[in-house]
Amino acid sequence: MHPTESFLHSSGGVPTLVYGRNLGCSRLSNSDDEEDDEAWRKQIDGGGDLTDRFKHKVHALMGTYDPPPGATDDENQMGFITGAFLQFPTEYTFSVIGKTVDGDAYANDVKRLMESILGSDARMETRVAPRGTKFTRVNVKVNVESAAMITSIYEELDSMELTVMKF
Repeated sequence: MHPTESFLHSSGGVPTLVYGRNLGCSRLSNSDDEEDDEAWRKQIDGGGDLTDRFKHKVHALMGTYDPPPGATDDENQMGFITGAFLQFPTEYTFSVIGKTVDGDAYANDVKRLMESILGSDARMETRVAPRGTKFTRVNVKVNVESAAMITSIYEELDSMELTVMKF
């Protein structure tokens, strides 16, 4: 069946009409079978939580995640949405990709930078993965206190000469 076709499905003796089954568009049902409803939701949502996704969309439309009055709100600003979605303090993973020069030199520079910002006693989990022969990806999981702290760390990582991408 083509993903955009509709079909009639029987659920507990009650016909259920599903549109765009693989697209997760809509469903008409009078079924009281929660297991069937959960299985259908996982099928269309890949196992995610539609309730949370809906809640976040409604809050965004209501302006809950808008920046404070007077704050600059353009494509160059960071931290507003991060601050709205995360509860601080929290663990956060910084991922950067940099040019490979001398083996693990880039990864060691990232670790030193993180230690200089967070302190040498900060708990860090680091994972280094080569990306071919020219690039290295470094993931560093640390505890952060605020969205502003995340933004400032990303700015410092971006200022490193060998950094080509951060996310």
